[in-house]
Amino acid sequence: MSDITLEKLKHDYDVSDHTEKPIEIPEKPEKGLVLVVGSSGSGKSTIIKDWFGSDIPNTFNNDISVIENFETLEIGISHLKAFGLRSVPTWFRPFNTLSNGEAHRAECALSVSRGALFVDEFTSVVDRDTAKTLACAVRRFFKEDELFVVATCHRDIEEWLCPDVVYDTDMVQYKMRRYLRRPKIPIQIRASTHKDWIHFKRHHYLTDEVSKSCHFYTAFFGEKMVGFLAIIHGTGRDIRSYWRESRVVVLPEFQGVGIGTMISEAVGDEYVNRGLRYFSKTVHPSFGEHRNNSPKWRPTSMNGKKRMQDIKKDGSARRPKSFGKTSETILRDAYRMCYSHEYMGEILGLHGPKSSPQ
Repeated sequence: MSDITLEKLKHDYDVSDHTEKPIEIPEKPEKGLVLVVGSSGSGKSTIIKDWFGSDIPNTFNNDISVIENFETLEIGISHLKAFGLRSVPTWFRPFNTLSNGEAHRAECALSVSRGALFVDEFTSVVDRDTAKTLACAVRRFFKEDELFVVATCHRDIEEWLCPDVVYDTDMVQYKMRRYLRRPKIPIQIRASTHKDWIHFKRHHYLTDEVSKSCHFYTAFFGEKMVGFLAIIHGTGRDIRSYWRESRVVVLPEFQGVGIGTMISEAVGDEYVNRGLRYFSKTVHPSFGEHRNNSPKWRPTSMNGKKRMQDIKKDGSARRPKSFGKTSETILRDAYRMCYSHEYMGEILGLHGPKSSPQ
């Protein structure tokens, strides 16, 4: 029988009975993006509960897709994008198939869509690179005249979140951070091969195929693969030689901070500066609207139009002219609005000074 008793154990380790320390509840801000940060057990959750009351349920039904858990599809799209979950195929998977990073973003989105003005344990279950990109995505969504609070024990997200107000539970004080600017995202783009596509193909919003005739480029954040671009050579009646983007994919945990645009325009610069013409077509609204508003891209005559020229009078599809196209995909895509642009960069100064994507 053991000689150890509870009282002896306390005496040996000089431990006294636990008593809860009172948590000082600060005044709740009226507006702005607020970061409550401090070590574990310093009172973050207590403050959140005092400010907002009970948690709002964010439990997913795994019998339906992620996006079907939202009140409407429009609400689901806007909130999933707001929290950086922009991979359309991911929206149609059950919640229990998501990675930790995807699941955390989806839970935040669902909770906020149901009226929550806060996220507790923000970025606690994701790696620190994912945490940075998630913080950037949240900063883009919330405006200064709205109140939204995130609580975390991780101080590394502060410079990426760029909060309007910070309350430090360890120091028990507010500090104003209104003019803090987030660091640039250090992306390195390397020429690669078709083999890298395996890491990205399930995240492309339309297809998991790519032609081996493409030129391939992979983007890295540190040593992590985060994005992939494939471009293919083409010829036409009016343009004898040009290059066209075939695939642009960013991994879900790194979406929402402009990495896709960085890759597209960096590679576009390389080709245009060599005197080559560089085009892109997409039905993805984020890409399309950025290019509509960017001085670096010039819309073609097909921009903003549906591709009805691919449909015969009897309603059947014309013969596919490019890789990966089938009669089924032609019929699917013909009724979608297509964004079509030529990348100009700074050619002849046509579009003013070059600016870095945000």
